[in-house]
Parts: sequence; C-alpha cells; structure tokens
Amino acid sequence: MKKQSNLDERQEQLLLKIEKNGFWLAFWLLLAAMFIQQIFFMGDIKVAAGESLILLVVSLYVVISCIKNGIWDRRLKASGKTNLLASLIGGLAVGTVTFLGLIRNFSDKPLGAAAGGVAAGVVTFVLCFIAMTVSMRAYRKRSEAMEEEPEDDMEI
Repeated sequence: MKKQSNLDERQEQLLLKIEKNGFWLAFWLLLAAMFIQQIFFMGDIKVAAGESLILLVVSLYVVISCIKNGIWDRRLKASGKTNLLASLIGGLAVGTVTFLGLIRNFSDKPLGAAAGGVAAGVVTFVLCFIAMTVSMRAYRKRSEAMEEEPEDDMEI
C-alpha cells in the first residue's frame, strides 16, 4: 500500500533536491573522514572498517541502480576519457593520502613513503579504470537494451 504524500509537486521536487544534497554531503564527508583516519592511523584497518563498509555498500547501490536504469551521469559522458580522468583523480587522492600517512609514521624514510604513495596511487588508478570501464560497458549494454524495448502502445 502506497502512502499518499502531503506535499504538492513543487515541495516534492524540493524535498528530492534536499535529499540528493544530503546524500552527497554524507558521501563526501564519509570519504573525507576515511582519508583523515588513514593519514592518522595508517595500518590500523579496524579504525575505518565501519565507514569503509558503509561507503562500499552505498557506492555499489548507486552504481548498480544507475546502470540498471540506463543512467551514467547528469553531466559527464560515458567515455574512455572520462574514465581515465576520474581514475587519475582517484589514484592521485589515494596516493597522496597514503604518502601523508606513511611520512607521518615514518618521517625518517621519505623515499619509502613516496614509493608507497606512488604504488598505492598506481594500483588505485588501474583498479578504478578497470571498474569504470566494466561499468561503462554494462551501462551501454543496458542502455541499448532499454532503447530496443518496445514502448507500450496506447490504444485510444
């Protein structure tokens, strides 16, 4: 049984915008909290385990739901260039956070911290690029399937 809304159409759209902004605010703050914990508690995986699990579940839900409904992004096109740029940003972010955590804990070994940051960044870049390419192919396949589905014929 579907509950009737007490909101008019304008209020419903405004509420959807508020919920969207709240979701993305929580998402990015959760990611920032994980990065900060990684810098200060490098090596202690239990510190951010809960946040990591929540972020993983939410991210998978959003990606799977979007692909299922044939949606890629509001502004970005599904392309190799987009995947490359997003993966590069992710790799740089993880590499920087890893470097900062390592240099904080091993300040006497800056070369090792730099190597660890570069390695983490490269691995993250490669894994992100693969995941985004697989997601893009699934999106395109689903999008094409949705376009081929016959629309309901309305009889008058």
